Amino acid sequence: MTTRRQFLTQVGRAGGYGMTYTMMQSLGLLAVPASEASVPQLASPAGGAKRVVILGAGIAGMVSAMELSKAGYDCVILEARGRAGGRNWTIRNGTRVEMTDGSTQVCTFDEGNYFNAGPARFPSNHRTMLGYCHEFGIPLEVEINTSRSARMQSDRMNGGKPVEQRQMVNDTRGHVSELLAKSINRNALDQELTPQDRERMIEFLRIYGDLSPDLFYKGSERAGYKSMPGAGEADGVAHDPLDMSVLLDAHLWKELMYDEYFPWQPTMFQPIGGMDHVAAAFEKRVGHLIRFQSPVTQIRKTPAGVRVAYRNQKTGANETIDADYCICAIPMSVLKSVDTDFSPDVKQIIETSPYDAAYKIAWESPRFWEKEDSIFGGISFLSRPVNLVWYPSARIFSKEGVIISGYNMENGSVIEKMTIAEKIESSRHSVEALHPGRSGQLRKPVYVGWGRIPYNLGSWVHIDEPAMYPGYERMIQPDGPIYFAGDHISHLVGWQEGAALSAHRAVTLISQAQASQRPAGAAAPRI
Repeated sequence: MTTRRQFLTQVGRAGGYGMTYTMMQSLGLLAVPASEASVPQLASPAGGAKRVVILGAGIAGMVSAMELSKAGYDCVILEARGRAGGRNWTIRNGTRVEMTDGSTQVCTFDEGNYFNAGPARFPSNHRTMLGYCHEFGIPLEVEINTSRSARMQSDRMNGGKPVEQRQMVNDTRGHVSELLAKSINRNALDQELTPQDRERMIEFLRIYGDLSPDLFYKGSERAGYKSMPGAGEADGVAHDPLDMSVLLDAHLWKELMYDEYFPWQPTMFQPIGGMDHVAAAFEKRVGHLIRFQSPVTQIRKTPAGVRVAYRNQKTGANETIDADYCICAIPMSVLKSVDTDFSPDVKQIIETSPYDAAYKIAWESPRFWEKEDSIFGGISFLSRPVNLVWYPSARIFSKEGVIISGYNMENGSVIEKMTIAEKIESSRHSVEALHPGRSGQLRKPVYVGWGRIPYNLGSWVHIDEPAMYPGYERMIQPDGPIYFAGDHISHLVGWQEGAALSAHRAVTLISQAQASQRPAGAAAPRI
């Protein structure tokens, strides 16, 4: 049996220091510095160019093709659709939304307006995708994910009238600080705090919760004003604080803390003009390798590697392609219907892995949320079937914009049982609940339900955080000459970063497999 040391020595002979370093990171022997974007270091394939067939021209597929091509591999991408990008899909005027139930919509937004039906933002810690944007020269702007001017609405709070997020955040903080400060002041925590700690803790809570000197929360200007400060005698009147019992009744704690979810913490970014600029930049580099309208029908292992059959929808012919390796970036929700000879355990995982069915509903509208409510970006939340409204960060102060009223999972929800018309009407009602009298300005709705989008049949694999789906550890390993990629082959499910990193891992594993086949002493150039 070859030891790790012996294997790394062979890799070093074949691919040099860079290849060995990457290998050690993949084996978990070296940590990847958090400050560095993932960039695979691949050696040229042993024995000349090796063919890799890549299934799917989404982010994972195009990243795989681009990085392998740099190293001298011969790549072909089979894409079922007539466009690249996969779930990276920006809808504009003229875009057709066709779903498996036979429904069709055609977007009629005004020129310049758009709707990111799939991914819409980059977290600042997603260095790989941000690195590609920098490499490609894609201009980015800040995506305003959080706004204290955005609203929270529950029929059980404030008589059903929406409340600004700043008020819920700071009233909650004030009431909790008051309770804790009084407990400390009454020696309830003496066993945990020294007298000096107690004094310092109370001072902290006075500031944190904006408490009065007698340790009561009586409201705070942090929570906003019912009468704004102005000139002369207009000194401003702060909101009356909401009772803690009212805040508890609203039951919006998860929504109140959404911007503390690690990927959503400020600052976030978005490509100027639409997320599809990212897909287009990859396509510019690998588009000549893509065979569009070529859905895969069969995958077979062969003595020489792999054979993939597909339907050429342009000609109507059934065709095949032979390759040394295959990178399969098809969602498991679709892959389960493809005829394959995967190992039984892999087949079982693919057939039983559940997928979420996210949806989005977008409207074109005059930007009343900015002009009347000073909401510039961010998300409002409601206790309703359509439970959020997401305001655009793009083209702020322009006359009109695209507002998203509805983004969540359909599977198992009230929304799932509605018709498209009912979903759109529910979406309008949520805007009305947050902005009374303004839902009539909404027009040109577009609904995208990813559970019924052909060649996706779901948004992403369902996971029970923090646990991944059953079988994940097996799916990150190759099945003979077949390697898997996509956000579901990462711990960043649903993110383009996960798709790109899974592609880096797949191409690195292929390069490692090639390095292990190279005769000892046969050096290869480092790419």
